[in-house]
Amino acid sequence: MFAPFSQYQLPPPRQQHGRFPKRIRRAPKEPHHPLPVITPERTILKFHRLLSDGALTLNCRTFRSLFKACRVLSALEEGRQFHTQAVKRGVLCDVFVQRSLVRMYAKCLACHDAHKLFAECNVPDVVSQNDLIIGFIKIGDLKTARKVFDGMGERNVVSWSIMVDGYARHGQMEIAQDLFDSMPERNEFSWNSLISGYLRCGSVEVARGIFDQMRPEWSVITWTALISGYAQNGQFKEALDLFLEMQIAGVAPNKITLVSILPAVAQLGALSQGRWIHAYMDKMGMEVDSVLGSALVDMYSKCGCIEDAVGIFEKLKHKELSAWNSIIFGLAAHGRGREALCFFSRMQEDSLRTPNDITFIGVLSACAHVGLVNEGQMIFDLFTNYYKITPNIRHYGCMIDLLARAGLLQEALEFVEKMLVEPNAVIWKTLLSACRIHKKVEVADRVWRKIIELGPQDSGFYTLISNIFNESGRWDDAGKVRRKMNDLQVRKIAGCSWVEVDGVVHEFLMGRESFHAQSREIRCVLYEMEKLIKLEGCNAEQ
Repeated sequence: MFAPFSQYQLPPPRQQHGRFPKRIRRAPKEPHHPLPVITPERTILKFHRLLSDGALTLNCRTFRSLFKACRVLSALEEGRQFHTQAVKRGVLCDVFVQRSLVRMYAKCLACHDAHKLFAECNVPDVVSQNDLIIGFIKIGDLKTARKVFDGMGERNVVSWSIMVDGYARHGQMEIAQDLFDSMPERNEFSWNSLISGYLRCGSVEVARGIFDQMRPEWSVITWTALISGYAQNGQFKEALDLFLEMQIAGVAPNKITLVSILPAVAQLGALSQGRWIHAYMDKMGMEVDSVLGSALVDMYSKCGCIEDAVGIFEKLKHKELSAWNSIIFGLAAHGRGREALCFFSRMQEDSLRTPNDITFIGVLSACAHVGLVNEGQMIFDLFTNYYKITPNIRHYGCMIDLLARAGLLQEALEFVEKMLVEPNAVIWKTLLSACRIHKKVEVADRVWRKIIELGPQDSGFYTLISNIFNESGRWDDAGKVRRKMNDLQVRKIAGCSWVEVDGVVHEFLMGRESFHAQSREIRCVLYEMEKLIKLEGCNAEQ
């Protein structure tokens, strides 16, 4: 049934071994203190040496300690071997050994072995059952997890919370909500699980409603979950507003909170808020590790402070792949493509850091921003042939953008035709935009015929090709495009932008002047600026 213990190759026995070592007997509590020195292999060797010397008494306490060590280390094979020895020694009749063995198998995700042993337990306990439920949830077997849960004679709040979290993690929110509503007692974990589940499904308003119901039992974990959810669902202003509410409520953000809010700050360009967060880290003595460092690099880059971003990167003690990717993307976005390539070269010199598909996008973007066509083509070959990274639609998009920006529209179109994936709207729009810039009406015609076959509903396509036809004097064709747009009831989506002034984020929607409280004053200033621009002999529209 289980692997024989004799399969392990062991050294000859050594003398002067004492009793079973405390570090094995007293395995640390999971998951905060894994065995720092004695690995699973060394644990087995030490155990066998003591056994060979006859200096170790194999009793129930010994096996409980061994199973606990294997559970902490997720050392399944070693646990199976100890199980075999426990059967031989006849100690499995002990209730506590049974429970320890069940928990070990469950933690190692050998859930069906754990379930079989659990069914044979003389006195099943709630802790073992909870571990078993967690194991089945992790392997995606919610049906069996629920069966164990329903069969529990005595459930505690942890049991309920684990089951709610399992359904929420797998997107089964209706069942999770029903179970949550049935809970005789709720804890913070169950509330947070429900909030996180709705956020993962994109139901941000529902998550916010549950968050408001929790008042006043919000912890930093709850605040962070909702802030992260807002940011991941593209509601950056709401994320920043909630972060400010958190400060007013007197809840101190932790590292995860800061990593969650920094992308929202970056997207909004809220530099003063980003600097405040950075200063807060320094004040609290937080170590800027690679995770925080990457978020700061990204924030400073997107807020226009590329020198600050480079400074943060250079100060990082350990530069993980995410940090390298952030600085390469930042330099590329600032038009410093050659510097981005230099950083990529430095990264290649670090044998511990292998570039991934995200790096691939950043480096190709750097080439596109500064027109390094030959370098971009070489890098594309490097990633596909040397690093064996299969290009996806974003990689192809970068290459087409590179060729299109350089005016190589024919080559770009040929590249599209050779792609191993279907071109998406972004690629076609990139080509159309380049056709307009480089006055390539013939290529635009070919691209437009391809787009028409897809029956697009994106107003951007129609607007672009209409402008191209207008600028080339083909007014009849432009009129046909506009009429087709009306026939298909395609409407242009209003643009939206943000700007931060004195720590306040202002939002603007195209076509809705009254949306902002100071819209009249803003229009007056723009009008004055337009007059000054014209006096300088420039075209204000351009």
